[in-house]
Amino acid sequence: MHKELGTKKIFPLLIKFSIPSTIAILITMIYNITDRYFIGQYVGRDGLGALAIIFPITILITGLSLMFTMGGASASGIKLGEKDRDGAEQVLGTSVFWIILMGGLMSLLILIFMTPILKILGATGGNFNEAYTYNRYLIPFIIFQVAFIALNAFIRVEGNPMLSMKINLFGAGLNILLDYIFIAHMDMGVKGAAIGTAVASVIPTIYQMIYLIKSKIMSLKLKNIKPNIVVMKRILEIGLGAFYNQLLNGITVYIMNIKLNTFGGDLAIAAVGIVMTMRNFINISFIGFNQGRQPILSFNYGAKNYDRVKETYLLSTKIVFIISSVLVISIVGGARFVAGFFVNDTELIALTSKALRLNLFLMVSTAVYFSTFNYYQAVGKGKKNKNLLIVRVLFLTIPLLYILPIFMGLNGVWLAVPIADTIAAIFAIYSMKGEFKELKASHQVSTQI
Repeated sequence: MHKELGTKKIFPLLIKFSIPSTIAILITMIYNITDRYFIGQYVGRDGLGALAIIFPITILITGLSLMFTMGGASASGIKLGEKDRDGAEQVLGTSVFWIILMGGLMSLLILIFMTPILKILGATGGNFNEAYTYNRYLIPFIIFQVAFIALNAFIRVEGNPMLSMKINLFGAGLNILLDYIFIAHMDMGVKGAAIGTAVASVIPTIYQMIYLIKSKIMSLKLKNIKPNIVVMKRILEIGLGAFYNQLLNGITVYIMNIKLNTFGGDLAIAAVGIVMTMRNFINISFIGFNQGRQPILSFNYGAKNYDRVKETYLLSTKIVFIISSVLVISIVGGARFVAGFFVNDTELIALTSKALRLNLFLMVSTAVYFSTFNYYQAVGKGKKNKNLLIVRVLFLTIPLLYILPIFMGLNGVWLAVPIADTIAAIFAIYSMKGEFKELKASHQVSTQI
């Protein structure tokens, strides 16, 4: 099935690979929203505040997942494009080894230093207890959380996006069901939310391992599950940008939480949990297409089909621009309704609806930025996406989080990210002009050989 990546028309391929990926992420986002819905309804402000406080930890776990999703899956996709099945299987096996080692180490360290970590993140009073409880039951399962996301990407790379989607749907559906049982009926609060999330990652991960062991395109073999330093170096070259992105986003959220607490108190901390949920919901429009197109980009880059690489980038970017525009208009236009869906607190609804309008109205630029950022990961150019990351986070977002509130107060905190993303998107578009020239030159060289 993976051979069609180099021959079939780009638009049908994007639809075939990106729609299932987008649907899967959408369902995953829905169960994240479900977590917040049940916690908001049955636990209240402290529960929502706890989720906001531990968000940097969640981002860190996601970063480790994306390092192997983008680094491992892209590297294996390029190998398949080069018709090197053994090389692709080595990437898969090496990824599994390091997921187990790094995921286990992360779990251990967070559990040992849980109290000081939560205090550093700004947990106080009631939200500290809720955050501690949530982490206590979820953190031991980091390996499964990382493996669930990463192995799903390998299944897409080998040319099976529908199965990838079905596995995600199962995990999401199970999590929603368990949330309903544990929180609404058994009154387990954030403990129930954590257990539901943990169980919903364990079962799909086991299935994916079994599937990949039996795969005839890219098989998970015991002999390849080892610390292959050469292969891991290549995975890191491509995937570290995704990890750094999440790590710096975690730092950004940490700084944002401090500023929100300073200028808006506990009410703003509770509001940001809803704002980040809806921001991530809009992110689906481009995360889904970026993940879906990744096998197409990686395979064709490895096969030296550079015209198809350029066409894939341009077409997918146009699509996410349109879709993200529709989502932004819908959510910003219905901000008060969105806020009211999560909570019954009148004061919190008023603040959240204003925050949604300020923080989300420029998110189309975020879509353009990430289309370019993830392109460089898919074709194995980790240095270029690191440059984009440095510009967006270190030169723009973090400085603006300190500067804007001085002049604009709480509004400045909400506006820092959208302004930074807009400037970063302009920089990303400029960088792609140079990339297109490189692709053209590479195409001319490959046709002369």
